[in-house]
Formats: sequence, structure tokens, C-alpha cells
Amino acid sequence: MLKVFFPTFDENGTTKVKRFTPFYLVFFFVGLMNLVGFGQDPEFTQFFNNPIHLNPAFAGAYGLQEQPYKAPRLILSHRNQWPSMSGQYVTSGVTVDGYVRGMQGGLAFRAMTDDAARGTLTSTYFGIAYSYRTEVSQKWRMNLALDAGFFQRHLDWNKLSFRDMIDPGQGFIFATQDIYRAGQVSGADFKAGGIVYSDKWTFGVAASHLNQPNESVAGGTSTSIIPIKFTGHVAGTISIKDKPRMQSNLRPMALFHNQGIQNHFVLGANFDVEQPSTRSSKFIFSSGFWYRGIAGTTYRDAFMAYFGFETEGWKFGYSYDLTASQLTPRTGGAHEITFIGYGRTNDRRKAFCPGCDEIIRNQGEMRIGRFGTRSNYWNGQRIKRKYRVGN
Repeated sequence: MLKVFFPTFDENGTTKVKRFTPFYLVFFFVGLMNLVGFGQDPEFTQFFNNPIHLNPAFAGAYGLQEQPYKAPRLILSHRNQWPSMSGQYVTSGVTVDGYVRGMQGGLAFRAMTDDAARGTLTSTYFGIAYSYRTEVSQKWRMNLALDAGFFQRHLDWNKLSFRDMIDPGQGFIFATQDIYRAGQVSGADFKAGGIVYSDKWTFGVAASHLNQPNESVAGGTSTSIIPIKFTGHVAGTISIKDKPRMQSNLRPMALFHNQGIQNHFVLGANFDVEQPSTRSSKFIFSSGFWYRGIAGTTYRDAFMAYFGFETEGWKFGYSYDLTASQLTPRTGGAHEITFIGYGRTNDRRKAFCPGCDEIIRNQGEMRIGRFGTRSNYWNGQRIKRKYRVGN
């Protein structure tokens, strides 16, 4: 049986084995779940910036209240949870997706790594998702998706500490006599999801680990079947101000997870402020506040703050989780950053620079800088000679 002890030293330098306080009990329990048994999947605070991790039906960028302008995307994410603790969790992900007209839907490729307790338990995931898009009515559309992936988990036995390694006077100096059980496990993992959405609202459901793979890394014949995780989510857009020189929207969202006997929810909203311009691409500033907890209990997990910026070609977001559970803020909370790069499409050009075409037609001397001062094309169409600069 795996036992972990926390040694301390008195004023004479003598080692003592510290009893578990409630703080250490909670921390140990959470860590043990992730090391040798059933544990929760890695989660992102900015799930709205990592939509395909939430639901594969978002592949192709359709149905996103936060990002309604269709364009291929590259999403880079990094999360550092509990940086003040020795058992911190670091998760990084890369996603590429876009709409494929010939397939009548979206296609996404994603990869993710998760490092628990500074390399003690490492996980790697690769997946591909396809989302089929169809219209339900004039205002509502629906996406149905499947996600097929491959995972690998590895436990580094040399980074574990056991009771028989402790010397009462000198601390951890002995080699453990516990049977070596380090191992590696890999296999297939499947996920499905669907969303129904309009221009103002999105409703979705998803189910992960449909094949309930064995993720035990204890070696031998041990098993750890991960339960199916069910997800439900809703997002909306509420217009606050719609003026020619200023637009603002409130984007409330709610997320619910059920996995085994565990339930938790996330509730919050982002507030976007847009500054349109007839002479240059507009700029969007976002800020939000969120709460994450366990449904049906008094357990509070974290309060989260978000800040982000978006232009035609890219989006950047930063969030911080302030721990509100029994672990206390001494964990250091969680820092998360996301960068999204967008491909150049007419949808995004027209949305972020609605006056650019008119500028070129009526004021031939003006030219958008990224196309150069002697560009002969705009939005894929050849500009008439009399409107070209320098000709």
C-alpha cells in the first residue's frame, strides 16, 4: 500500500514525521487520485478559448459565441496549476482546426501533454475530430462530432517516497523495499459531442472516454477504468451597447461535468468591448469573472479572472485561478495563457475592418499596411489601375 510522509526537523536537527493536517490530507488525496487511480481529466479555465477540448462539435469554428467569425485557427495553450507546491500540474496543448467545404464540416487536430508532480506522472494525447454541420431551421444550426485519439501515461517510480525510506534522525536515506510497480499504459480514447446554436445562443453536450480505457500505470494486471465524462454547456451573447463608435457585449456561460461520482460546474461571463474604425482594423478587449465548484455541496474550488485582446489576425488571453478550497491560496493558484492565430478570410476581414473596401475604392491613396503601398489586390480581387498606388 502506498504511504507518503512529510518529515520535519526540530531545533536540534532531529527528523520527525509530521502528522497529516487537513491541508495535507486534501493535497495528498488529490495527488494520489491522479497517480494511481481514477483522476479528473486536465481542464482549462479558458474553455471558451479551447472549445475543441471541451466539445469536438466546435471543430471548424462554428457555433462559438466568443469567436463567430469563421477562419482556420491555431490554438496554443499553457496552464501551470499550484506553482507554489512540489506537486504542481503543468498542461500544454496545440490545436489546429478549420472548416472543410468538401466534407461539409470542420476538421481538427490536437495534441496535449500533462505533467503531474514535476514529472512523476506524465500523459500525452493526440486526437483528430470531425464535426458535421447542418441547418435545423432558418435561425438554428447543429453540429455533430466524433473524436478519436491515442493516449499514453507514464509513472516515474524513482520520484516516489515510501515509509521504509525514512531514517528517524536523517530523513529519506534508504532505498525502498516496496515492489517496483512503475509502468506505462497507452491506448485509444473516443469522444462524441453535439451543439445546437444560433447567432445569440449555443447549447452543447459531449461524452468523453466512451470506450472507458484502462489508465492504470501501476503495472502488472492492475486496472483503473476511467468512467465516461458527461459535459453540458451553454453560452450566449447579450448586446449591451451598439453604437457606430463603440460596441459591447456580455457573454454569459455555464459548464457542467459529471464523471463517476464527481460533479462540478463553472459559471461566469466575459464582457467584450469593441472599437470599430473605418480606417483600420477594430480591437476587442475582454474581461471576465468565473467561479468553479462542486455541484450539490459546499465545496468551493476557485474564483477565476480573465483578460484578453483580439484583432483580425490573433487573440491572446490570460487567466488566474484563486484557490478557494481547503488547499487555500498557498498553492499559488493557477496561471493560464492562450494564443490563437487566425487565417485570413473574408469573414474576419469584413468583421474587423468593415470600411477597408470602401477606403480603397474611394481613396486610392490609402492602403492597408500589411498589403504594402503598391498592392494590386484586395480581398482576392484585382484593384482597378486608377485606384492603385504608385501606378
